[in-house]
Amino acid sequence: MRAAVMGMAFVASAASAGGIEAYRQQASEWLLTGQRLPRDYRVELMAMESADRISAIAYLRRIGLLTGRAWSLDDLLRDPVRPSEVPE
Repeated sequence: MRAAVMGMAFVASAASAGGIEAYRQQASEWLLTGQRLPRDYRVELMAMESADRISAIAYLRRIGLLTGRAWSLDDLLRDPVRPSEVPE
C-alpha cells in the first residue's frame, strides 16, 4: 500500500514537472508489477503539456495499460489543467 501511495506521489510530481520519461518509467513499473492504471490517471495526464500527454497516451496504449475508449481531440490538445478543473 505504501508503495502505491509513493508511486502516486512520484507520478504527480513527474507530471507537474513535465517529466515524460519519469512517467514512462513509472508506467513500465506498473506493467511489470501487474498493476493497473491508477484511478486518477486521466487527471495526471490532463496536468501534462499536450505533447507529453499525447506521448504518454501512446506509450500507455503500446504497453497495454490503456485499452479504453479513444481520447477526444479537444482533450489531447487542451492546455494543462489543474486537477480541480478536470471534467469527469
